[in-house]
Amino acid sequence: MGEEYGGLAQIRFRIFFRDFQVFLGVRCMTKNNIPHLLESVVKLTSLRDQHALEVCLIKTLQELISASQIMLFEVSEDAGKHMLKLLADVASDQRSAVSETELPVMPSCVEDDSDLMQCFTTGQQWVRADDEAGVRVIHPIAGVNGIAGLLIVRSPAFVEKDQQVATAFLRIYQNYLQLISDNEHDTLTGLLNRKTFDERIMAIMSAHRADQRRTADNPVRQSCLAVLDIDHFKKVNDQFGHLYGDEVLLLFAQIMSRTFRDVDLLFRYGGEEFVVVLRDVDLTTGLVVLERFRKAVASYHFPQVGSVTASVGMVAIDGQDLPTTLIGQADQALYYAKGNGRNQVCAYERLLQEGKLVSVEPSQGDIELF
Repeated sequence: MGEEYGGLAQIRFRIFFRDFQVFLGVRCMTKNNIPHLLESVVKLTSLRDQHALEVCLIKTLQELISASQIMLFEVSEDAGKHMLKLLADVASDQRSAVSETELPVMPSCVEDDSDLMQCFTTGQQWVRADDEAGVRVIHPIAGVNGIAGLLIVRSPAFVEKDQQVATAFLRIYQNYLQLISDNEHDTLTGLLNRKTFDERIMAIMSAHRADQRRTADNPVRQSCLAVLDIDHFKKVNDQFGHLYGDEVLLLFAQIMSRTFRDVDLLFRYGGEEFVVVLRDVDLTTGLVVLERFRKAVASYHFPQVGSVTASVGMVAIDGQDLPTTLIGQADQALYYAKGNGRNQVCAYERLLQEGKLVSVEPSQGDIELF
């Protein structure tokens, strides 16, 4: 598995380097350009956070090309429509002289704009004269299953060299983003991996601490964390072999993806253990959602293996706790579920209320930071 990832990473890097060479060929008319351009690429590829990378991309383009506004959108399908989500937006200083009501309004989906639709369906750059900003150039961003995003550049006039720079930088961005994605996801299941969980749980809990500082007029949005464990998974490996065991893990992950929402965070925590963070969901709702997932697993027929069940331990996220405390509480609920019949969902808080668990506060020596 490590060799497979290493080979994939090498391929990604070779593509990344090839696009960088193309970029230099497009833009470097004089040797004086090279240091600035190299610094731009170094700045772009020094980032590991996707949102920071997106903002850096369009800010870098603003420095290199003539544009009054640059917008980066994600495209996702919902109920047959291709919805637009603004990821980053950078405008020139001219924007400060323009009121918000005079700025062009973007549609909520690709189908509502004929130019966006043309770019999306053809996968080709699309140019349209724009009375408000001179020219609007739309660049497609390719994903694994088609067009995954759009870059929209508004300029006083169409400059071929500028759009070539935008195209070259987009290709660098796409390949580098794929490298980041490969590093964040589990190779087998495609879910986020343990390393990514360790990084993101800190941000999640920091956000909840900020929410808890709100006034009573702005109620705190609750979220839940759950640890999911496949029951008797060792028996699956022992009886059917690791190939079928891997298939169970993959199918289990697919049931997770179908059951939970796009806004929820799904992780393979290790072995047959998974973690889900249910965003903006209270404990009662979280129990209902996780019970639905448990039933979906229990009713699914796994090829060769047959029936498989899962035990779940969950806890409401409290921004005041340490990540290790939060995981420890979910684990306590999980151990109770597995020790009392398996194939059930147990909430840490409910077990405390019922006297089935005893709260154990971590001592100072137990504190462990990721």
